[in-house]
Amino acid sequence: MRLLIPDNSPQRIPLRIRLIFFLLVTGMIVFNQPVTAIDSSPNSDMIIKCDVPGKVIEAGETVRFDLRVTNNGPEIYRKLWYETFDGKRLDWKMKFMDDSNEITILAIDQHTSKNITFVIETSSDTPVGDYTVRLHIGDGWYWLYPKVSKTHAGEKGTLEMKIVDTEGEKVKGAIIELVPKNVFSPTIRLMSAADGSVNALVPDDEYTMKISKVGYVAFEKKEVTVKGGITTKAGTIMLERSLFAAELVVNSPSITSSIGKNPSYVMVIRNIGKSDDTYRLASAGTPEGWYVRFHESRTDGSDISDIYLKSGDDKTLNIEAIPPYGIQTGDYNFSVSAESSETVYAQNLSVKIRGNYDLNLYADKYRYEVNKGDAITFPVTVVNGGDAGPLTSVKIDVVAPEGWTAEITPNTIASIQPEGKSIVSVKVVPPANIVASEYKITVKVTSDQTEKSDEFHILIKEQSMIAVFGLLVLGIVGGGVYYMFRKYKRR
Repeated sequence: MRLLIPDNSPQRIPLRIRLIFFLLVTGMIVFNQPVTAIDSSPNSDMIIKCDVPGKVIEAGETVRFDLRVTNNGPEIYRKLWYETFDGKRLDWKMKFMDDSNEITILAIDQHTSKNITFVIETSSDTPVGDYTVRLHIGDGWYWLYPKVSKTHAGEKGTLEMKIVDTEGEKVKGAIIELVPKNVFSPTIRLMSAADGSVNALVPDDEYTMKISKVGYVAFEKKEVTVKGGITTKAGTIMLERSLFAAELVVNSPSITSSIGKNPSYVMVIRNIGKSDDTYRLASAGTPEGWYVRFHESRTDGSDISDIYLKSGDDKTLNIEAIPPYGIQTGDYNFSVSAESSETVYAQNLSVKIRGNYDLNLYADKYRYEVNKGDAITFPVTVVNGGDAGPLTSVKIDVVAPEGWTAEITPNTIASIQPEGKSIVSVKVVPPANIVASEYKITVKVTSDQTEKSDEFHILIKEQSMIAVFGLLVLGIVGGGVYYMFRKYKRR
């Protein structure tokens, strides 16, 4: 570059000044070029290339960049590292991988190349935007440009897995506990479905997963990461069966019974261990005066105290709880257990004892006689013979043969207290043309709690005319005798 000055200048610029000016202009031209135009180190022996340095992902996803590294210098160890220049505190996980192994140092022969991968595992709350990461291998460097197109901040992630045993059988009802890395977050409890699967929405966090089920060895897996908006597939978890184990199943562990009846439960005991075993049956925590017995069927009166089961077998037992005489209404609790060779398995049971609702009705007689065309009225007494409480909304009805007329007074009673009673009047009128015979009527009493009915018989009689006719005949005969006596007595 030449610097020209007018001929009329008083003096020429010194060569030293002209050289400095030239260097300044050249430097400005070079340094005014965009930094991002240089994607890799231009003068390094380690040449890094990537066919696709910019990829678009959603927050929480993992992106992989395939790198080809060429060593044009001597064979020495080169350290691997990375840095970001976004001015943001990214909680991403990044690493260099060689197949399935994470690497931190490379040693490549001179003038040879090697393929490695750089993995970026983003967080689900990463904001939408363009990001840059610069890789370093020795003194060589290279720019990557991941772009986040969608964020999942505040969303839950999906956790999927399947639980089986060592024989490949599905494990139903396994308890999954997710203990979060964040100590201020609660532990999450899940349960495997009938097909052993687990599919649940879980808050974004890193968890320690603990899986347990009676009859199986507990399983634990650390560093299970669930990300918002992302499905985490935990794969198939295999549980090993215990050597000795049992399972107690009571379909209705809480029941209601009445005073005077013995509460009864049906329990299935299963040997889910690998080995045959004998189980000793017992009860605990029974209320004072109660007795609990085990037997194999409702008709079998013999008690059993232990049972032998082969591995995989089960047995159905009846549990009968016998309360003492004079038991009061209330809630009662106790437990039953089966003791195996290693462990005691228990099941809590409860019963609510309530009083009896007992409705009775009676009359002085159950058979009444009435002449054809006449009405009959008789009292019926309604009694609350139970001890559970009052009978409410008591209604009395009469079912009589067709053509009869029936009346109840009163036909409704608001309530009858325990051991209380109420008297109603029943009036029935048979039709005038009814055939003399015996007929049946039914008195039915219903309440909100129970009902009762009873039958009464009505005998319909013909009105007798023979006696009247006889009296008339006697009167006529007597009158005739008297007349003849008066007429012929003097002769």
